[in-house]
Amino acid sequence: MGLAGPSRPSRRVRHSVAKKNLRTDALLVRRVPVGEADFIVTLFTEARGILSAVARSARKPSKRVAALEPMHLLRVSLDEREHQDLLVLVEASIAHPRLHLVEALAPMEAAGRALRWIRSVAPPGTREPALYATLNELLDALDDPSRGNPEPRLATGGLRILADIGFALVLDRCVRCGRSCPLDAPACLDPAFGGLVCRACGGARLVVRSDLRARIDAASAGDDHALRDEDARIVVDLVDAVIAAHVR
Repeated sequence: MGLAGPSRPSRRVRHSVAKKNLRTDALLVRRVPVGEADFIVTLFTEARGILSAVARSARKPSKRVAALEPMHLLRVSLDEREHQDLLVLVEASIAHPRLHLVEALAPMEAAGRALRWIRSVAPPGTREPALYATLNELLDALDDPSRGNPEPRLATGGLRILADIGFALVLDRCVRCGRSCPLDAPACLDPAFGGLVCRACGGARLVVRSDLRARIDAASAGDDHALRDEDARIVVDLVDAVIAAHVR
């Protein structure tokens, strides 16, 4: 009978996890502290739309992620691993600072509202070039101290955000029956339906004058100066209501 030789120690087979690196410009739309030193961040990226990532040790002093602030345009490096939902933020730097925006309360509040809109409507992992451009143009406009009251800029940007995601307000006809609305007539507008609702179809509590309707239409189409200061609050509330109706 032969004797078995000495047993060999078993070798652990290490399976490397496939990893890809993504470098892209991005805006920080949310930052949630986790544990003692980390953040979970939500980024609106140029390359891939909304992405979530863990920023390890980001709450400690570090040159690697020192620029992890909203409002500024960031340049980020992200590691993506197979079978893991969260990416890993490797590095973040400021590609385009917006210094006035982070020092003035009213523009900063307007920008914060715009970032919340994006967080609500932008689909995860989907590149949205028009929406990304609109948001950066809005933040640049809010960063310009010569432009005065930020509310009309926020309202104009909000209308374009709606258009970019396919929620543009219908202002020339009833959204339920298709009946045209005369240009010089006031009209009922229901944000839950995304536009005008004629009285035969039930109307709506909000009635907009014909001149305001024309200014909203012009702002949506690209006129940066169409909205007046007194229009802004109405329009911002409309944008809020349209987004709330679509994401609930």
